Amino acid sequence: MPNHRRLDIAIFGSGAWGTALAMTWARQGAHVALWGHPPEAVRELEETRRHPRLPGAELPPNVVPLSDPEPAFHAPIWISALPTQISGDVWQRLAVATTLRPELLIHVSKGLLQVKHQRLSEALGPILGVPIGVLSGPSFADEVARELPTAIVLALPPEIEEERARQIQALLATPRLRLYLSRDIAGVELCGALKNTLAIAAGLVEALGFGNNARAALLTRGLAEMTRLVEKLGGRSETATGLAGMGDLLLTATGPQSRNRRFGEMVGRGTSPADATASMGEQVVEGVYSTEAALSLAKHFGIELPITLEVARLIKGADPQEAVKRLMQRSLKSE
Repeated sequence: MPNHRRLDIAIFGSGAWGTALAMTWARQGAHVALWGHPPEAVRELEETRRHPRLPGAELPPNVVPLSDPEPAFHAPIWISALPTQISGDVWQRLAVATTLRPELLIHVSKGLLQVKHQRLSEALGPILGVPIGVLSGPSFADEVARELPTAIVLALPPEIEEERARQIQALLATPRLRLYLSRDIAGVELCGALKNTLAIAAGLVEALGFGNNARAALLTRGLAEMTRLVEKLGGRSETATGLAGMGDLLLTATGPQSRNRRFGEMVGRGTSPADATASMGEQVVEGVYSTEAALSLAKHFGIELPITLEVARLIKGADPQEAVKRLMQRSLKSE
């Protein structure tokens, strides 16, 4: 274990994405603590130096897997790589385990909290009492772990002054992981959530054999829904048309690694939503949880999300053909 003072980054969550980021930053010389649960999974990661969902990639020696979070608390920057729906509960426990706090916590999770309909920065800020940023965009963990070129967005809060924000951007960027700096935390988080819902719809279109025309229409109109939600909740339209929005939507709606797209495809072919979710094992289909939260926010702010509405019905067991029929037969509008 490196000396506490030598830790540069602590990652909380040793799933595929957290581990891929640990590999990426360690290859650039950073000393990275990687905390995870359960302890037996962390021991296996420590012994094999490999993650089961990242074939062909090995942990550099300066990544230290931990089942005890205490050493990780000494890092100046914390990264939260936990599944969205459990992030608040886990950080409630971690926050009372230490009086230490980082300069900044950056979360890399995509989704809205199902119960409170919050973005993660809204939930984690009061728990930790520190600035909360977000790292998001078109990125599959296995490709990042294999050092394939990737470009994503680092959104930082106003408490982090511009000079320091640029320093953090430079610290976390690598020759193979390009980071674009943003201040639109709300927009980046909302895009990361809604693109999962739209990817479920894309999987449905694919399963039903509706062709490329339908997929293009779906993604274009889905981007319009994303933009409406982002703007109404205080984000910027250019975020929706950038890497965090359109970029991540294109990847998640078309990439073979996308759990949300696969879920939609399975349901479209007749698998029940419950069985489709169960087939993913430990991997979370985040769009299942974020869809209702997005609809609730849309209702509160008086905006229409017709594709999101049909995905919500699909998750509850509605007929996929009927969902598409309702979308196609909506009253005609101007673009």
